[in-house]
Amino acid sequence: MNKYTCTLMSISDIVYATLTAESDEQAREMAMAEAAKRGYSPGRARSWSVRMLEEGVDGPAQIIDCGNREA
Repeated sequence: MNKYTCTLMSISDIVYATLTAESDEQAREMAMAEAAKRGYSPGRARSWSVRMLEEGVDGPAQIIDCGNREA
């Protein structure tokens, strides 16, 4: 399991998610789903930027934090 940060930038907002997942693709899908669940526009999968923060994290795939900021 790895720790990731995912971001989606638009003209007016930045949506972000920090999470643990098994792959970049799973991280992207989890970030999109959580953003939609919280009422943020999830955008398209290819629009999300995914970066690994830490490798070999213990525990299940989960959302650690998700939110948005004005751009």
